[in-house]
Amino acid sequence: MNLRQTALRASIPAFILLALASCEDDVSPIGGSLINNEVVINVDSTLFSIPARSVEALDIDARSVNTQIGRIAVPEYGDLSASYVTQLLSAAALNVPDSIGADRVDSTKLVLTMPRLSLIGDTLAPQQLTVYRLSKSLPTDIRSNFNPTGYYNATDPVNSKNYTLSGINLSDSAFAKAPSVSVNVTLPRQWGIDAFKAYRSDDTDIFQWPQKFCKDFPGLYVKPSFGRGAMANITSSKVMIYYHYFVDRTVVENDSAVKKTVAIKDSVALFSSAPEVISSTIYDFKPSQSLKNLIAENRTIVTAPLGYTVDLTFPAKDLLQQYWASEHNLSVINNLTMTLPASAVSNSLGLLPPPELLLIKKSEVASFFAEGKIPDNLSSFRGTYKSDKGRYEFGSMRPYIVSLIDKQGNLDPSDLEFTLIPVNIQSESVAQTDGSYVVYVTSCTPYLLRPAMAEIFTDRAGIVFTYTQQLIK
Repeated sequence: MNLRQTALRASIPAFILLALASCEDDVSPIGGSLINNEVVINVDSTLFSIPARSVEALDIDARSVNTQIGRIAVPEYGDLSASYVTQLLSAAALNVPDSIGADRVDSTKLVLTMPRLSLIGDTLAPQQLTVYRLSKSLPTDIRSNFNPTGYYNATDPVNSKNYTLSGINLSDSAFAKAPSVSVNVTLPRQWGIDAFKAYRSDDTDIFQWPQKFCKDFPGLYVKPSFGRGAMANITSSKVMIYYHYFVDRTVVENDSAVKKTVAIKDSVALFSSAPEVISSTIYDFKPSQSLKNLIAENRTIVTAPLGYTVDLTFPAKDLLQQYWASEHNLSVINNLTMTLPASAVSNSLGLLPPPELLLIKKSEVASFFAEGKIPDNLSSFRGTYKSDKGRYEFGSMRPYIVSLIDKQGNLDPSDLEFTLIPVNIQSESVAQTDGSYVVYVTSCTPYLLRPAMAEIFTDRAGIVFTYTQQLIK
């Protein structure tokens, strides 16, 4: 249904007409035919019922520095389990004074950092995770359904750790200030001793190149081994080495100042997950019957981190029919924008709609994530969820519609078939010389921060198509 169409008719400005009238005898016939022509600005604001359907997506590219661990079961969503594998990036040098030997190493620990805002479920529920050392390098094309069997020894765990996500061991003031929860897993002390010795040996090039280090130390596999009802996003996995050294200090004892040798404890992070090496969450998701019922009712549902995406047919042909039908020989397409109404699917765990959706040509989904691309507004577009308006808003799609202008009557189905995928978009602001800031998108990856779910109402898609036309006779 066409809600609004505005046509602005612009004639030659008045001051030009006055000038022509004042020197009528000198008017040249060249260009005279333009005087009575009209420029029409069309603003076509339309509600479209876009054909769409939910499609199973149980296997995604889950490579990211951010990984997940835990298990949740939500009647309206399903059962989701997450473990992860990660290679580690080594520090280029041992940032410890040479005077401190390997014998000063006290312990080695794996420190997992979990932002509090990304925690899902019952944070007081007891959990346990188990750490394994990988025995061979991870595949570069790893997916979310990766089977780690054969990459580790299931009978030889490094260690297990019981924990909760509540930070209950912290004081009230410390908990209020802490932006994240840390889980520390004790690793063999010998790992720290060996690392100290390796950094100080003559053959230190093992730490200079990630490929060589990952060949010698392929990485870690971390999986939940007990508990359910909670899930956490892990922003970093660091191997910390704790050591001590001695200093002479003056202390007061029995009202007298005396010199004593005291032990000082310190630590250093030698190995860590990083963008330069592979990290990937391994998911096992079983959609609930309630969710399957919604799909069977032809409800358009999207879930994250996996489960369902949405395939749709964009109405570019309908938009261009009127543009092509108008008589004109000069035209400019000004803009094309779209909004998709959406809402949370009622659920017992408070899962919300994903904050961003990627609208991308179906034929380009695989290469987009494999090659680390970002939305280009030509074949892929960013849609941001506005909770106050209950809709996803997509910015300018002008380059896309312009690319189809010359295909009158010959639009290929691949030009119209798109997929909606929950994504996480990273950006940075760059200061300009005039004091303003320009925001650049730096990465676009599948949304892995926390489970999410939304219903998309493509039958009420709002599309605004603006173009200017002029007929010159």
